Amino acid sequence: MAIEGPLRELSIHDVFQLLDLSRKTGTLRVHSPERGNEGSVYFDAGTIVAATMKSNPHLLGTLLERSGKVTAADLARATALQRAGDKRRVGEILVAHGIVTPRDIDRYMRQQIQTVVFDLMSWSEGFFSFTEEPARPIRKDIAVRVTTESLLMEGARRIDEWSRMADRIPDARVLPRLAPLDDGPESLIDLLPREWEVLTVIDGEKSLHDIAEALALAEFDVAKIVYGMLSTGLIEIAPGDGALADA
Repeated sequence: MAIEGPLRELSIHDVFQLLDLSRKTGTLRVHSPERGNEGSVYFDAGTIVAATMKSNPHLLGTLLERSGKVTAADLARATALQRAGDKRRVGEILVAHGIVTPRDIDRYMRQQIQTVVFDLMSWSEGFFSFTEEPARPIRKDIAVRVTTESLLMEGARRIDEWSRMADRIPDARVLPRLAPLDDGPESLIDLLPREWEVLTVIDGEKSLHDIAEALALAEFDVAKIVYGMLSTGLIEIAPGDGALADA
């Protein structure tokens, strides 16, 4: 029997908790018409084993490529095999061809699950549906299992931290832009690599949501970086509400 309903009646946090406590096996799909996006989370006896987002269906490949573990050509060959009928996941294909190790897949699969789940936890509008179905088979050496409870605890911490940034970043629709240069003496900009990565995408037209999507990062992680840049005066928020981009 399907479990479904609007998020305004049952929050996504409560949905995850329900599936965890009842040890459900199947697929949770969350759809947001406002965001034009949909996420899918796969459960096995209440534990999360995979998660995907419509706006970035190849998130694992993106994470592996950004980390230097694979090349674009490696990913192209893996996806070509899938299109030709190979039923294995991209990670399984890459491991089978010796391009990455099972440990690499474990690390970045966990990161993918966290990115998707934490983004979903920020959704307050939309609809969810859970369908009970057998767990999808996967090679044991690269099978990932992430406890729902640990994600819920971290998700709650992130929501609390975002609430402290809400005075300047109320949601992911804000439009960050570079702040005007002042007439004072020039100063060096000292940023971490990830901060530079975000800064190069800020153009006053992309919302925080768009930036996160373009960089395959969680909205929360981008929000923290943007908040830090706001605090130093490096950027500012453009007037207006902005709009969530369609995926």
